[in-house]
Amino acid sequence: MAPRLNVSGVVKRFGGTLALDGFGFSLEPGEVRGLIGENGSGKSTAMKVISGEIAPDEGSVTVDGVALPNLDPTARLTAGVGVVMQDPHLCLELTVAENLYLGRLQRRFRAINWKQVTADAQRVLDEAGIPIDARKKVVDLSQDERHMVEVARVLAFGCKVVGFDETTASLTEDHVAKLFSVMRTLKAQGASQVFISHRLPEVLEICDTVTVLRDGQLVGTIPTDGADEADLIEMMVGRSMDGWYVRTPLPPGEVVLETKGMVPDQFPAPVDLQVRAGEVVGIGGLVGSGRSSILEAIYGLERRSGDVVVAGVPVKAASPREAIRAGMGLVPEDRRIRGLAMEQTVRENATAVRTGSQPLRALNSKDVDAEILEVLFDKIRLKAASSEIAVSTLSGGNQQKIVIGRWLHHTPKLLLLDEPTRGIDIAAKKEIHQLIDELAKDGMALLVVSSELPELIGLCDRVIMMREGRVAGEFIGAFTEQDLMTAAAGSGDAA
Repeated sequence: MAPRLNVSGVVKRFGGTLALDGFGFSLEPGEVRGLIGENGSGKSTAMKVISGEIAPDEGSVTVDGVALPNLDPTARLTAGVGVVMQDPHLCLELTVAENLYLGRLQRRFRAINWKQVTADAQRVLDEAGIPIDARKKVVDLSQDERHMVEVARVLAFGCKVVGFDETTASLTEDHVAKLFSVMRTLKAQGASQVFISHRLPEVLEICDTVTVLRDGQLVGTIPTDGADEADLIEMMVGRSMDGWYVRTPLPPGEVVLETKGMVPDQFPAPVDLQVRAGEVVGIGGLVGSGRSSILEAIYGLERRSGDVVVAGVPVKAASPREAIRAGMGLVPEDRRIRGLAMEQTVRENATAVRTGSQPLRALNSKDVDAEILEVLFDKIRLKAASSEIAVSTLSGGNQQKIVIGRWLHHTPKLLLLDEPTRGIDIAAKKEIHQLIDELAKDGMALLVVSSELPELIGLCDRVIMMREGRVAGEFIGAFTEQDLMTAAAGSGDAA
């Protein structure tokens, strides 16, 4: 009996780059397969081959023994193969129902029965446990809700092979739980699923088996039962990742950042904090706690009252330009939307920061461009074929290196980092951790927001936990994940 999905001998080249080198695997009905690897290992290319978005140079994809047409994602959807990508591909001005059935709306006597379309869409959403009104326009939905609509679109096709390509990367914890509920329902119905994620605990939780890719080649497939993160990491990178967090003990220097009575917009209480030279201070909390709003208020992207002082100099509120002049840099949470111009080149993105301290002619000079790019390629170890390629072609880890590295030529006194390792692979995470440690050793003050408690504990000298717009506790020295979560959830006294 033929497997539900069979990918055999797939080779894919992009110019001189070999993205997939004889890759293949098979999937049985009801099986959930994790597909993991470092950035650039070929995971997303493999998923695009499965979806029909790109054609392999060699090899084949079959479902229930039947070969599928290339370069025709709609035909593959009709054949029962659907993929949910990291970024939703939806028509914002159409309703949820219209998006679910776009391209296959049935006409009767030249008219579409919109009432029936909406009812069918609402049934799909309700059966999947997705609490969204099918009549709403997609533009009025949150980013999490748009992801769930993309999931529902695949469900509306009744797909028997479903792929999830970094779908959880930008989902909040509650929506990850909703997605996993949908995946378990699909498994019970006999659907085969492929799940790509850099979050190894998610892979171990939801998958039956895991296939590892490295440099476009299959490393191996193992069952998740009995496996742990260390096993997966060693398969991915080909070596042990001991010494995961690197933090060099340093005596704190002079106060670089001080907030006095600072109240970000809609916060119920002021947030007073200090960050010293050579210090890494973390901010944590549950979704909606206000952790990111603190960085944005300090930087001038959100309104605030109270004072922000950098190196003894007050910084004007709601003015990122003044924040940059005062010596601040910001690495935003969503690099694709707020950090990078995805279709512009590496050079154009890397040289986008303007400090206001030099004339425009100097800032646009080739010499300055060369200096900034030298920092990226030499100090940050950016991996890119050229500074003239679009950043959209780079891995997530290399994109993040650009967002961080473009500040370093200007040597900010204070660097604000919002989820600096979100959506990047294991090895790239370690490189970012090492970079943060190096910057602290050079005397920079760093304020880091992270939703990963182990990262806060391993990377930071102090951690401030937020709860509903208030400081719930500050932790120094020895503390545990449970201590941080207790403060964040309000289930005990903060230490």
